[in-house]
Amino acid sequence: MKRRAVFVLLTTTVAVLMTAGVVYGFDSKDVETLQTTGYCDHCDLSGALLAGITVKGGLAGSNLSGADLSQSSLSGTDATGSNFSGANLKEANLSAADFTTTDLSGADLTGANLSGTTLDGAKLDNTIWTDGERCKAGSITTCDKEEKKQ
Repeated sequence: MKRRAVFVLLTTTVAVLMTAGVVYGFDSKDVETLQTTGYCDHCDLSGALLAGITVKGGLAGSNLSGADLSQSSLSGTDATGSNFSGANLKEANLSAADFTTTDLSGADLTGANLSGTTLDGAKLDNTIWTDGERCKAGSITTCDKEEKKQ
């Protein structure tokens, strides 16, 4: 009986520890700041569900890796040096935004508006471009498309 109790306790502890690493990662205060003010420089918004949000100011130096920003407006936003790796930016308005030195590797930009967007030094490694095609590994500043196999 004692062995069973120890086994159940140990199994429960392991399960709790394993799921603790699955936490979304974003700081809920940072999400609230972005939602109420429209900007959040140097914030942790990784994995946050922000679809349809309007960003009015800066996101410089912020972590938005894996965040859902589909159909959002980041028009004119300063996102320099931010991490958008693996982010969902489908159909987002990124016009006139500054993504200088931003990590967009693996992000999905399908249907996004990039009119006037600055991508100087941006990492576009395996990014899904506005036309749905994937950028080649190692793409920086411009999306060099992968060659499709015939």
